[in-house]
Amino acid sequence: MTSPDRTTLAHGRLSLIGVLTQSLGFMGPVFSVAALLPLVVGLSATGRGAGVATPIAIVIAGIGMCGVGWIIAQYAKRIHLCGSLYEYVSDSAGPRTGVIAGWLYYGAMLVLGASTYLVLGGLTQTWLKSALSVDVPWWPLSLMYAAVTSTILVVGVHVSIRAQLILALGAMVVVLVFSLVIIFRGGQNGESWSAEPFNPFAVGGLNLLFGVLYGINMFIGFESAANLAEETSDPKRHVPRAVMLSLCIVGVYYVVVAYAQVMGFGLDSEEWKNSVFPLEKLSYGEEFGSAAFGNFLAVLIILDILAVAIGIGVASTRGMLSMARSGRLPSKLAVLHYRFRTPVWGAALLGAVSCVAIIGVHVAGDRMFGQGAGQPRWSSAFGWMAGFGGTGMAIMYLVVGAAGVKGLWNHVSRTKLLIAGSTGVAVAAGAVFGAVYQAASPLNTVPWALLVWVALGAVWSLFALGRSSRTGEPVTDQTAEDTSEVTPL
Repeated sequence: MTSPDRTTLAHGRLSLIGVLTQSLGFMGPVFSVAALLPLVVGLSATGRGAGVATPIAIVIAGIGMCGVGWIIAQYAKRIHLCGSLYEYVSDSAGPRTGVIAGWLYYGAMLVLGASTYLVLGGLTQTWLKSALSVDVPWWPLSLMYAAVTSTILVVGVHVSIRAQLILALGAMVVVLVFSLVIIFRGGQNGESWSAEPFNPFAVGGLNLLFGVLYGINMFIGFESAANLAEETSDPKRHVPRAVMLSLCIVGVYYVVVAYAQVMGFGLDSEEWKNSVFPLEKLSYGEEFGSAAFGNFLAVLIILDILAVAIGIGVASTRGMLSMARSGRLPSKLAVLHYRFRTPVWGAALLGAVSCVAIIGVHVAGDRMFGQGAGQPRWSSAFGWMAGFGGTGMAIMYLVVGAAGVKGLWNHVSRTKLLIAGSTGVAVAAGAVFGAVYQAASPLNTVPWALLVWVALGAVWSLFALGRSSRTGEPVTDQTAEDTSEVTPL
């Protein structure tokens, strides 16, 4: 069995700001605004969305996600391990369900992480071609991003967090200032001030519902602060605060940006939706932006996606380490780098999966995922992989919401728990429904792929738990209370 000193993460390296940055970086607020906000407006397979009422749809989605967040925050006060949601489900529903849940959760993260490199390479290729007239294939750029991220993950959590802080928060500030400029100018032609975007009756109830369902996906990743519980100086206080603060900060940010966009398009939801990439159109447009600003904002979107990739890497490598430490995954994944005390084999696995995905999509992406007219080869593959990862994580939220009611029953206010649990289950189920309902090919195969993955997890749980009982390996509930030097961010 691996010696404890090689499986214990360095304690106390991160402050509240560092832990909060992890959640913000994983959510990728700028990328979510660029790629997911149009779905909330109505650019989806169903053709339904909140339209002009998108800001209030985001408010409703954010309030719903706070139910899941509250349950996770209560668990984070009790369990200070890097396995986060896997540990919480195991505590509530037992080791077998915990193994299957962890298999689903971190498997979804691996696929989601690999998908980020596809879009990073693709968007960088597009930017180089448009801004510098340099044509570089997308896939070598994707491999380069995967190598850079893997190196950052190994060098140390403080480096990973600072990289996210610079990349994600810097991009957020620029987009927020741009949005405020649009608002203070009065929107399109200076005549678009209106309270209509905050009126839930401004659109049909079913359209608003679909806007809320798609809006939930913009908050995925908020819980990843819990994966740093062993590396923060005060996990009992920092992690719960980071979980809830990330939801509030990003929720307010989304509402401001969405309101700015609906004003920028003159309260015309059809023009807003049909712009496809509204943030890009407004930034390049003469009324509020310019070609130079549009190119600058395109770089910021790329940097924000890089922060997402780092955030996914931090969360997934620590989650796999936790499972491996308790015998639920191969023990190699529990071994840390001798100098940096980071999950080096987890980073290597994520890098390897990403590289295989990049090369596989380059070689045969159109045969595996199809290729829409005028779309690059990586685009459909990214959509499918992001759908798999995001839907898998939403299923995990549903499980945590349901299991949390049982696990926390004797530890918190039961009234609050029932409200949070029912809200959490409802919004998570809604997110899953919104992701698969009337999904076009190849996204219609995502539910079946997830079903197969969960079945494989069930088979693996039989092997993993049987191996632990045969070898007598204990389930490690290590709190990592070592005396590492505290270096706040």
